[in-house]
Amino acid sequence: MPGRTPPPLTVVRSAPTAEDDASLAAALIAREREAPAQAWTRLSPLVMRLLRRYFGPGPDRQDLCQEVFLRFFSRIDELRDRNALRSFLIGICLGVAQNELRRAKVRRWIFLTQSGELPDAPWSGANPEAREATERVYKILSGVSAEDRALFVTRYIEKMELAEIADAIGRPLSTTKRRLARATRRINARMNGDAALADYLEGRGTAGVGGVDRTAR
Repeated sequence: MPGRTPPPLTVVRSAPTAEDDASLAAALIAREREAPAQAWTRLSPLVMRLLRRYFGPGPDRQDLCQEVFLRFFSRIDELRDRNALRSFLIGICLGVAQNELRRAKVRRWIFLTQSGELPDAPWSGANPEAREATERVYKILSGVSAEDRALFVTRYIEKMELAEIADAIGRPLSTTKRRLARATRRINARMNGDAALADYLEGRGTAGVGGVDRTAR
């Protein structure tokens, strides 16, 4: 109709592709001035999400995210396949997270947090049952090896493909599958041994991670 104002256009941005990552990798390797800022803008949400899911409820992990990127930038020349930029970054992120986990265990032995203060209160926001179940899961994860925790988080929480996990940890796919299967069995046994957690999962129609255990074989 004449005189009618047309609706505003909506711009839909597509997700970055492997080709975009390869271009970013090339810029980083060439030490282009804007490349680090572009990498941070594009990839820091991925790192922060992975750190939150690795450690569970607790304080912000911005300091660890910065440490990940410092290592990422300093090691960018080690990247062999520019299309695998994200897997390269995830591998560095898991290494930083595992190192922090070891440091955290030492701090717990002397009853201090990183700052020397008493630990933060449990995660708030979820309903009480879900919050308690989350805390119990991460308590179980705190008692397994750093590798088991990394495999569990990347596969079942971050929902990464097995090939991506293998690239990130630098192991053959067959080895990754075997180690993931063993880690899943160990963690599943602990989850089933926690009566309150087992009851919660059963009420949701699951039992530990037994349902996904079969996909890891």
